[in-house]
Amino acid sequence: MERIKEEIIRQVDRMKEDLFALSKKLFENPEIAYQEHQACQWLSHFLEERGFEVEVGVGGLETAFFAKPKDVRLASPRVAFLAEYDALEKIGHGCGHNLIAASALGAAVALRESSNDHQGSFVVVGTPAEEGGGGKARLADAGIFEGIDMALMVHPGHRYLAGEESLGRIKAKVEFIGQTAHASAAPELGRNALDAIVCAYNNISALRQQIAPDGKIHGIITDGGDAPNVIPDYTAGLFYIRAASKAYLEALFQRFQDCCRGAALAAKCECNIEIQPPSLDPVKRNNALESVCVANMKALGFSVETKNGPSGSTDLGNLSQILPALQPFMPICDEHVRLHSIDFANATQSERGRHALLDSAKILAMTAYDYLSAADIQKAVAEDFEAN
Repeated sequence: MERIKEEIIRQVDRMKEDLFALSKKLFENPEIAYQEHQACQWLSHFLEERGFEVEVGVGGLETAFFAKPKDVRLASPRVAFLAEYDALEKIGHGCGHNLIAASALGAAVALRESSNDHQGSFVVVGTPAEEGGGGKARLADAGIFEGIDMALMVHPGHRYLAGEESLGRIKAKVEFIGQTAHASAAPELGRNALDAIVCAYNNISALRQQIAPDGKIHGIITDGGDAPNVIPDYTAGLFYIRAASKAYLEALFQRFQDCCRGAALAAKCECNIEIQPPSLDPVKRNNALESVCVANMKALGFSVETKNGPSGSTDLGNLSQILPALQPFMPICDEHVRLHSIDFANATQSERGRHALLDSAKILAMTAYDYLSAADIQKAVAEDFEAN
């Protein structure tokens, strides 16, 4: 192993207790999307104590931050370590964002302390609200990632993976507007908005039989009326439409709208469909970048697996459409412990979770170093991004 990478490993191990403490503090004080004020403060302070300049509130988001090593000019190529730190309501860090944040900061500090001989520069971007809030998409729209050539983070999971597919997602609110009437005395005077949304739900259920395997639609009725003897004049639902490609996502959303408008026509109601931002793009994977990461994972003794097919959605997808992005996965528990669960949150504080935190920081820093040190890797990553 290269001398610099050996030093990266030593630097991560030297600050392991500080990284464990940071992860635990986030775990014990979970904050949901756009409310991560304590987390943002703690992470910023951690970096400031270790030689970074931190700007909080970037991109118009109060709980986002942008950090760079002090007295360093941000030269190209430029790498961004991504830190997520929002939690799930009632569940806490059931997606392991406390590990994501701590590993990103550990990687940045270790790389700063280990090497000055690489080209380019690196930063840390604190990205709030991955869980439903689309923080990375909003930061990208605000121009925070302008000048960044590559972004990387590690996600806790169940296996060693170089990356994983994700689904694009459109979040849509549907409203039906009818006419109230007494359900027994004068039902003929009403236009039943509840019938409309039930018909829409059934239409969507029938559509699912014709959806491709990488497409999904799921939703709930959020407003179904107020009294059983009054024909409802207003109902509403919230739906997620997902697909593995942007083209199929748009096509599927059109079919979804047809299902809703057909139901409105049958019930003689008005129909309003509103896309609630941000919409999420599928992750655009970069094979050249993942190959560099895999080499470092293997150098640390890990057996890297492959996983076919997407599952959930992430705002990293939006970022991956505008610049090369990397998100390997590190195991912290067995498969029966599912993501977005209290047990998964607890696994972040287990022995496996603590090891995964340190290993993740090492892999991130080593991969960033490889990218910044080798023009041929930078070229291959850029060509892969343009080709896909």
